[in-house]
Amino acid sequence: MPGTLAGWFGGAAPLHVSRALALAMLLAGPVAAQTPWAVDFTNPQPAQGDLMLPMPCGGAMAFRPVETPTGPGALQDRPVTLGTLDPAGGVAEFARRDAVAGPFTAAGRDVALFWLGKYEVTRDQYAAVMEERCPTASAAGRLPAATLSWFDAVAFSQRYTTWLLRNAAARLPQADGTPAFVRLPTEEEWEYAARGGAAVSELDFLGRTFPMPEGTSRYAWFQGPRSAAGRAQPVGMLEANPLGLHDMLGNVGELVLEPFRAVRVGRLHGQAGGVVVKGGDFRTPETALRSSLRIEMPPYNPTDGQPTRLASVGFRVALAAHVTTSLHRAEALNRAFEAESRASGTEAENARRQIAAMRAGADAPMRQNLDRLEAGLMAAERQRLEQERAGIRAQLEGAAVLARAVGQSQRRMDGIQPLLSGADVVQSSPEMRHQWATALEQLRIERELSLDGYARMVADLGRTADRATLATEAGVVAREAEARNVPDLRPYLDVAARHAADSRDNGLPPRDRLREEVLAASRAAGPPRPVSVPDPPRTPEPRQAAPAPPPTVAVPPPPAPPPPPGEPSTAARPSQAAQPPRQPAPPPRQPIVPGPGISVKPPINRSGQRQSFDPSGKPPGYR
Repeated sequence: MPGTLAGWFGGAAPLHVSRALALAMLLAGPVAAQTPWAVDFTNPQPAQGDLMLPMPCGGAMAFRPVETPTGPGALQDRPVTLGTLDPAGGVAEFARRDAVAGPFTAAGRDVALFWLGKYEVTRDQYAAVMEERCPTASAAGRLPAATLSWFDAVAFSQRYTTWLLRNAAARLPQADGTPAFVRLPTEEEWEYAARGGAAVSELDFLGRTFPMPEGTSRYAWFQGPRSAAGRAQPVGMLEANPLGLHDMLGNVGELVLEPFRAVRVGRLHGQAGGVVVKGGDFRTPETALRSSLRIEMPPYNPTDGQPTRLASVGFRVALAAHVTTSLHRAEALNRAFEAESRASGTEAENARRQIAAMRAGADAPMRQNLDRLEAGLMAAERQRLEQERAGIRAQLEGAAVLARAVGQSQRRMDGIQPLLSGADVVQSSPEMRHQWATALEQLRIERELSLDGYARMVADLGRTADRATLATEAGVVAREAEARNVPDLRPYLDVAARHAADSRDNGLPPRDRLREEVLAASRAAGPPRPVSVPDPPRTPEPRQAAPAPPPTVAVPPPPAPPPPPGEPSTAARPSQAAQPPRQPAPPPRQPIVPGPGISVKPPINRSGQRQSFDPSGKPPGYR
């Protein structure tokens, strides 16, 4: 029939042409009749901060922000230690230094981030992008897409990006005005996110897995009948890691962008090999699950030459942006590089001057050798500066923690002092007052010891860093603290950086002034977040609507009065005789007898604010 595809080809259209036409129709725009999938199939565990992007066929995909706090500057990134510190990790997993950096910025905050898929890509999501016909969202379709090659995952990323840019470009995050694209995460991005990123402490980040306070089985699917039972499970069934990412360990192994490389001590080997699969899967024993787990999968099956596809391997995707997003960005990168290449210590600067002098009269081979020598010198100096700044950040955080300890000790002292003055409590025994006085003195000693440690640390910082560096690195630590949900550390970081800079110029202030300025930072930070402490056990009171009978005691009842004339005796009454014998109960509490060191009357609060007291008699804040 002329004017139709079949007519053009004299019958049925070739299969490759039909598929091309179907793909063009898919990418042209969403089908108006498509009903959005239920949230159970797109984001089974919604959380604050989720980014939802549409997909073909009415689907959607959830992403989570992964923050990478760094200092200012176009070339700043976040150095991290990946792999395992256990030498048994060998050429596959031994620890190495690397770096991550996100191209996007958090809304309302000056912190870099990238976006990572909240869940592994599911069967339905894969089919919505890659198949000609739209899937019907189902429970089976919520299983992770597996039995796919690395090339399949890359093709999915490309086709999903094309669809988003044509149909939902305004929904994509932007970096310097450029919309994001979809790709597989790099191995560094994947492992950084799997460990918890900036949302966990350095100790937890270096741990075998991210923190799992409720046990591995609540966070990962692994081998065995009490977990995966030999097969993949629907995504989002278990708890998330500290960044809100689900199934990062176990369930199915996850493909990443780069090829596999072996590990030398401290860095990756130069040879690039096969495909990297991260995180373990449903066949991995619980004891073998770890954030550093990485295996090499051959990209092709040697028996038939087809790409390798395993039922235990799937993937999740990331949102990324290219580096030189604009001319302005490229210029900023070049300026940062020039400034970084000039930043060096005295010895390195002298060596570079000598190299420059030797280059002036050298022949071509010698100049090449000198160029290599200078490049190596610059790399070594860059590494030294990174280590130096990492040490400054660690010292600043330590000083801030000590400053907070000073403030906490003072708050507890402020809670005990009114007890000793007698303004709020009456009828305290001499023994109790002695306990309070002892507690007050112990807290004063703790406060001064913390202040001494703080002073030593900021004085050392002042000898190693200038004011600008201290302010910059304090800002980085503050953003890291916010990512770990510890925002009250910022005032302490600010005062520590200021004291360190002042000590560099004029020495530390006197102890009294140093203490007062630290306590001022404590007041600015506010009281620490309340910690839920269980109340002491006590017998629940009976409800008013259905009062319980009074407890019985094993005490003989008093003799009954004689019955009136004409009535039978109590023993002969049928209602009494029919009752079962009462069970003996514990004896009643003995009344408190006043004695030395015991106050019979409860404390009286005259301050208008209710204070809680421990049953042991210890004042608030002293446990």
